[in-house]
Amino acid sequence: MKISKLKVILILFGVTFLFVCFTNSRLLSTCDAPLVGGHTGAPGETNCTFCHPGTANTGLGTLAFDIGGATQYVPGQTYTATVRIKQTGVNKFGFVNGALQNAGNISIGTLTRIDTIRTRLFLDNGARKYIGHKPCGADAIYADSTEWKFTWTAPLTNVGNITLYLAALSTNHNHATTGDNTYTKTIVLSPSTLGLTEFSLQSSDISVFPNPASDYFNLDFINKINGKTEINLFNCNGKLISVLFKGELIKGKINKKFEIGEYEKGIYIIQIINSGNSVYKKLMIQ
Repeated sequence: MKISKLKVILILFGVTFLFVCFTNSRLLSTCDAPLVGGHTGAPGETNCTFCHPGTANTGLGTLAFDIGGATQYVPGQTYTATVRIKQTGVNKFGFVNGALQNAGNISIGTLTRIDTIRTRLFLDNGARKYIGHKPCGADAIYADSTEWKFTWTAPLTNVGNITLYLAALSTNHNHATTGDNTYTKTIVLSPSTLGLTEFSLQSSDISVFPNPASDYFNLDFINKINGKTEINLFNCNGKLISVLFKGELIKGKINKKFEIGEYEKGIYIIQIINSGNSVYKKLMIQ
């Protein structure tokens, strides 16, 4: 069968066009980091060294991982996690994180994306839940470094100790698994004694509404005597966030309205001091 010169030219043109497009897409695309599975280094898992030869935490880079400095969790509280990785001469990084209840090593709490462009949520290793980078979320956003943020919400009840496992990778971007560095971190959280005892300290003399609150909340309480009264707001770790009121109030039923303002979502404790006594009430901001 003879093929006309025109058909030959068209076939060659098509092949050349596809080759050029494919080649250019490989050269121009920066979103070429692979999507990794659950390799946090948690019990029953490997870390990035499973594919990238080497020993974890022996590279020249640094990895920082924290959730606002917390070492304890309050049931239902939401924490903002920050992952920062840096290594000179590197412009491509990756990470994966998961939280496990120590008793049974099962996923616990709720992971939520802050940056929906650069991070993703996924399941792996059965029912375990993870958050990690997207292909375009692996590129450095600073000189020789990058960072990711997400939130983790603690379970609604005390489940004992919880460990957050993190593995991260700095890569030489040679499109192979050689010459890269793996780093790992863990955060162990114990149940907050403040969060557990706070529920027993709540007073029936205080009413908070709406609760949960988002824009504002009203506070009704009984002032025992005329005189100085102080209303304080604490976070779940016992840190004073704000003095809501400090001044003279008369004896009897008091109503105060407070704006939420810049407070982060989570569980707070309202303290009212009057006549030398303190009473408390839980407030949830959503």
